Formats: sequence, structure tokens, C-alpha cells
Amino acid sequence: MTGNAPDDGGGLTRRETIRRFGLGGAGILGAGLVGNAAGSRAAGSESSDPYVGDHLSSELIVGSDAGPYGGDYSPPPTLESSHLEHATFPPRPRRAPVREIEMTVTEQHIDVANGTGVHAWTYNGSVPGPTLRATEGELLRIRFRNATGHDHNLHFHGRHSPLHDGWEPVPPGGETVYEIEAGPAGLHPYHCHTMPIDMHIAKGLYGILIVDPVTPRPEANEIVLTLGGWDPDSSGRIAITSWNGIAGFYEKFPIKLPAGEPVRLYLTNMLEYEPIASFHLHAQVFDVYPTGAGEVPATTTDVVTLGQTERAILEFTLPEIGRYMFHPHQHRIAMRGAMGWFSAI
Repeated sequence: MTGNAPDDGGGLTRRETIRRFGLGGAGILGAGLVGNAAGSRAAGSESSDPYVGDHLSSELIVGSDAGPYGGDYSPPPTLESSHLEHATFPPRPRRAPVREIEMTVTEQHIDVANGTGVHAWTYNGSVPGPTLRATEGELLRIRFRNATGHDHNLHFHGRHSPLHDGWEPVPPGGETVYEIEAGPAGLHPYHCHTMPIDMHIAKGLYGILIVDPVTPRPEANEIVLTLGGWDPDSSGRIAITSWNGIAGFYEKFPIKLPAGEPVRLYLTNMLEYEPIASFHLHAQVFDVYPTGAGEVPATTTDVVTLGQTERAILEFTLPEIGRYMFHPHQHRIAMRGAMGWFSAI
């Protein structure tokens, strides 16, 4: 892939920066790739793709004096807010006839909560893996490499050729190429489909693909929240839960959004070992687009329930300046690290 690295938005005001990196796509077409940062990118895994690692202003997420509402599950004390900026804000839409993507599975240690680290399996060194974005009909050509000592692969939800479905194991040191025509428009998870699938997902091998419709969605401030969990002792039970990989992160670092402006939330449940999970927003309601499809919301509510790998696009506005709590309404899930706040400014 060729092109210049994206401008990091230097010199913009806070509101202009939020607008720029939260665009919903009106008047802008394209696809992009950005690495999330729940763990540091593995050494040697930096991609030559100029769309990897868009820079975001650290003003978008700032520390607060929020108390330990989620109990003892707080982020590592050395973790800074910038570590999850790429996971929180999706890449800007871009268009290209063919999108070349490098995806490598690596193993590394990640600190996922205060006093707790895990030996994670990662796509491109992060959990969740990179947020992928394309316009419906574009071709994603994904060169997949397995740099671990275990079989792995890459399976996308959505519509594509069965020849590139990604269920075949790729052996240690192996590689393959997947070609996916992006579609349908909506939100689609990807994950490892090697047996035992639940263990591979619980160890970190999952991410999301945003597929924009050809006619762009209205402009909005865009957020990504992917619910996952950690099983540090491989017991088959989730001990720590997280949005975008780190327990308690958005409780300590509320997500700042402009009051009175539209918000689009890409919400996905990748929590293994739990039959269902939900998302509840305090003090406001949202429109729900299941799988992110359609032009008319299926319902308007303040809580949406998702099975494993289910997803939805939620649209809402935070009309008043203040702090709006969000969390799963299964409190055993919420209190293990999945509490968070939006801060309307």
C-alpha cells in the first residue's frame, strides 16, 4: 500500500480534534486500518501500511477522580490514557479498490488489570486486534502469518467466499492470504476459529471490521467498544472483564464527547464463557441497529442484550454536560472490570 501517513491533527482545538477523528463518513469515502493498544505492539510487528497507527489527541480521553465503582478491577497503575486511544476511536473512512493488510499472530505478556497480567495471543500485538474499516464492495487482501507455536487462523463474520472463510488451521510459522469482499454494510467481528475456539478467543484473538455503506452514514462522533474477558488461570471461567482489553479503563479515563452532538457507538460482545451480556447507558436512550445494518433503527432503548459475537451500532446524543455511566447489566460482569463513563463536555 502506498500513500502518506495521516496528519495527526496537531494544532486543532479539542472540539475540532474530536470532530476530525470521530467523523461518521459524510463526504468522506474510504477504508483504513489502525492497531489497538491494549498491549504494546510486538517488537518487529510494525506494519509498513501508512494507515496503521493514526495518531489521536490525548485530550480525547483524560484521567479523572472517578472512584473504584467497579470494585478491585482497575487498570494497571502505569497505564496511561493514550494506550487505548486507537482501540476507542475507529479509523477514518477511506476508499481503495484493494486494501492490502498484514495480520500476524504473536504471543506476549499484557497487563490487563492492576496486579494481573496474562500470556495473550494477539493479532498484530494488541487485544482486541486492529479495527479494520472498508466500504461495502471493497476487496480486503489480508496476508496472515502465524508467528506462534500453535495453530491459528482468521475467520470473518459477514458475507464472503467460502474459499476464504478462514476455518482451516494455519500451522506454526505458516502463512496464507484471505481475500474478503467487504459486506454487507454493518459491523462484523473477526476471530480465530481454531479448536478449541472459545480458548483462542478468550486468550485475545478477536477484533472488528466496520463496513461503511456506499452512501455514507451521517456524520457523528464515533466510538468502538468491544466487550471481552480474561481467564488468567485457564480455568474456563472469566475472572476479569474489559472494554477494549483493559479492565476498568473507562472508569478511570472517561470517554470525552461533545454535549449535544450525535454519537455512533460500534458495540460488539466477544466475551467467552458467558451466554449473554448487555450494554446499559445511564440517563439517556439510544437507537439500535442490529449488526449495524439498515437505515431505520430496530428499537430505541437504554439497554441492549447481545449473545456471543453479536453486535450492534448504537446512535445517541448526550444532551447535557455531565458524566453518563455505561456497563453490562449482568453485574457480575460489570463489577469485574466493565464499568465505564462517557463525559459530555
